Amino acid sequence: MVDKIRLENVSYSYEQIPVVKNLSLRVQTSLFYGVVGPNGAGKSTLLKLMDAYLKPQQGTVFLGGKPLSSYSLSELAKEIAMIPQHSHYFPFTVEEMVLLGRTPFYTRLGKPGPDDLKIAKEAMEVTGVHHLASRLVSDLSGGERQRVTLARAFAQRTEVLLLDEPTTHLDLEHQISTCRLLKERTKEGVTAVAVLHDLNLVSSFCDYVFVLDQGKLRAEGVPAQVFTPDLIQEVFRVSIPRLDHPLTGRPVIVP
Repeated sequence: MVDKIRLENVSYSYEQIPVVKNLSLRVQTSLFYGVVGPNGAGKSTLLKLMDAYLKPQQGTVFLGGKPLSSYSLSELAKEIAMIPQHSHYFPFTVEEMVLLGRTPFYTRLGKPGPDDLKIAKEAMEVTGVHHLASRLVSDLSGGERQRVTLARAFAQRTEVLLLDEPTTHLDLEHQISTCRLLKERTKEGVTAVAVLHDLNLVSSFCDYVFVLDQGKLRAEGVPAQVFTPDLIQEVFRVSIPRLDHPLTGRPVIVP
């Protein structure tokens, strides 16, 4: 099977300060990946490298077996949707913002067609913001804006979703519903890679976990293999007991 995304010996530095160091990893199709690690571990930089927002200073990133650098920006926009850690909100209505996800697919007239409007409506409905369609995004709460950003990514209808802290500003209900939505997308053939700080959300919903520490891949595998008391102590400097969820058997991380 061809990897959906593959990094081979990738390194990146900001002003000569190494942030990602000789990193190699593989991302398969139709799985929900969690990326975790302490602050400054290189998580956001990893997603930007996967999205071609940053170019590796060493090594190669592949998408579908082809170097990411061989794709044009318009081609990438049809393959990858990215939710950055900090989104910019223009003075648009919610519907207009969500329709930005459809712009790579517009005709030469540069206007949304009936299919684009239908897809945008479905994305707003599934993320619970359709009732806000005519509201200005600037008038919404932080949590509502975050769900609009998720709707825009869903409207893009790509096979890869890259999400940097997608549950930021969300209450517990919407954190869980967001992770469930991402999990459902993977059943439809989408590959989701999300940076998440809540290890219990990762343990509950993710199929596979990458643990970064100081720019290096410290561990990878299914949550039950990765989230051990020893690893949590070594990477996050927190002592936890070994606890498993009584229904799912997945690890529960509590101090």
